Order: sequence, then structure tokens, then C-alpha cells
Amino acid sequence: MVDCLKSVLHGFLIGIANIIPGVSGGSMALALGIYERLIAAIGQFGPATVKAPLGVLRFNKESKQRFLTEWRRIDGAFLSWIAVGGAVAVVMFSRVMVWLLEFYHDPTYGFFTGLILVSILIPIKMVRRFGVAEGVSALVALGLVLMLTFTADPDKQLTDAKRKVEMKRAKLEQAATPSGGQPESALGQAGAGRFAFYVLCGAIAISAMVLPGVSGSFVMILLGVYFDILQAVNERDMVIVSLFALGCGLGLLLFTRLLKWVLAKFHDPTIAFLTGLMAGSLVGLWPFRKFETVGDDNVGFERVDLGWVMPLVDGNTFATLIAFLIGSVLVMAFLKFDWAKTQKKGG
Repeated sequence: MVDCLKSVLHGFLIGIANIIPGVSGGSMALALGIYERLIAAIGQFGPATVKAPLGVLRFNKESKQRFLTEWRRIDGAFLSWIAVGGAVAVVMFSRVMVWLLEFYHDPTYGFFTGLILVSILIPIKMVRRFGVAEGVSALVALGLVLMLTFTADPDKQLTDAKRKVEMKRAKLEQAATPSGGQPESALGQAGAGRFAFYVLCGAIAISAMVLPGVSGSFVMILLGVYFDILQAVNERDMVIVSLFALGCGLGLLLFTRLLKWVLAKFHDPTIAFLTGLMAGSLVGLWPFRKFETVGDDNVGFERVDLGWVMPLVDGNTFATLIAFLIGSVLVMAFLKFDWAKTQKKGG
């Protein structure tokens, strides 16, 4: 029962991490020490995983046994509890997180900085032998994340935020005047020739989300489909959404299989690489930023971070420091719990 609750909590934290702009669910899974198990479990999915639940409908003992065997093979209980925790976080915590980011942006980021910073100890302990290959691998990953972070164009981010606000405004105006005609959907604007491209973008975006320290939404912006997908979701354009979801499903299955293979063949350099990605994400999590806000009370506000600044000596900085310490202590408590559990098993 304790393991179930722990998995739900892990899923909850991963779900919250996916809500936070710039925070990777992969980083959180690695920080919690469940990344390898998660990748291995998802990598087990195959045709048998689809057939087994359907076979249960035959209501015979043999079909039930095949289902249970497949359930254990894919670590189904673990994945289910993680999914439950993630779903609860997204459903229950989304609005709270929006409120926290709007009114307590710096302390919120401070909390996650504390989580990630101390959690780097977890993957470091997973490296069995740290040599030249591992060092180079970590530095390459760190360089990649820093390059992505520092090459981001603040002006383009501001333009994108304004576009997002205008999309919200258009949707509100359309709802107020339903007889005024419906704007052309992303599919209508793009043409049928983009079908395969949306599937490909879904595969690339979900692959990025699996990697610690890499923001899937940022990759979607680079691919030029972020607002197409956002508009499709807002307008319930199920063709675009389904194509993107299909790409996500295919990308998740294929990429996790690749990661599983790489972890098996090159465990230490791969963990070192993931640790470098995780460390690089700390730059993007720096709480204190110069920013601009676009929008109004009717459509809501979008904050755009433009640059890093040093903190002032004030109440906000003190609150951010406290949140940082809480995040750090939470991870230390996890580490201590796992250590005590290991010692108890060893004893």
C-alpha cells in the first residue's frame, strides 16, 4: 500500500512538472529515481499489450491468465498508479498552478529549483563508473540545453504570447456572436498535405518531453505547430488533435524503446547525458526574471520572461528562498526514506 501511494505521489509530481512552463516531466521522473523503470515499462508495450485486454472479454481462465502475465510484463500496476497521480495533478492542480504562477511566480520556480538541484544527486548515484565518456556526455547535454535556452528569441516569444492572447480574444468574440461565422481551423488553413507533418511533430514533441530538461512546448514552437495545435484544441478540431495524438503515441512507443536499448547498452554515459540535461534545465528555472505581461482582464494575462536578473533584498526573494528550501528538504526526505528502506532490506 505504501508503494502504491508513493507511485501516486510520484505521478502527481510529474503531472505538476508538466504544467510548469520550462519544467520537464522527464526531469521530475529522473529526480524521483523512477526514470529507468518508467522507460523500461513503457518500452515493453507491443501488440500483445493491445490483445491481452481484449482477450479478457472471452471470460475464460486462459485469457485472464494471459492478461495478468502481460500486466506484470509491462509493470502495469506501477504505470497505472503513476497515470492516476499525473491525471489528478493535471485535473485538480492546473488552476492552482496558473494562480501560483500569476501571483507567486518566483517562489513557485524557487520550489522547483530546489527539487531539481538536490535531485541531481539521484542520477549521479546511478552512474556506476564515472570516466571520460560520462564526463563528455554530461557536458554535451549541458551545452545543448544551454544553447536552446540562450538562443531563444525574447521578441519572438513576446509576439507568440500576443498571438495566443488574440486567439483567446477571437474565441470569446465568437462565443458572444455565434451567428457571425466560424473562423477557419488550423486544418483548413494548412491543407491536407500537412497531415503527416502533424503526426511527425507529435512524435518529436513527445520524444522531447520524455527527455529531462527539454520542454516539449518549446520544441513545438520551434517546429511552428504550437499555435496550430492550440487552436485545434480550443476549437475541438478532432482531426488535428487526433493526428497529433497519433504522433505522440507512436513517438512515445518508439522513443522509449530506443532509450531502453541505449540505457541497456550504454548505461553510464546515458545517465550522465540525462543528468547534464537535468542540470542545464536549472538555468531556465532561475526564478528572477525581467518580464512583460500581455493581455487584459477579459482574456487573461500571459507572462513572457525576457532575461535573467539578480534578486533584490525584499519579501519576494525571502519567500522564494523559503520555497527553494522546502523543495530541497522534500527531496532529502525522499532520499532518506529510500535509504532507510534499502538498509532495512539489506538488514
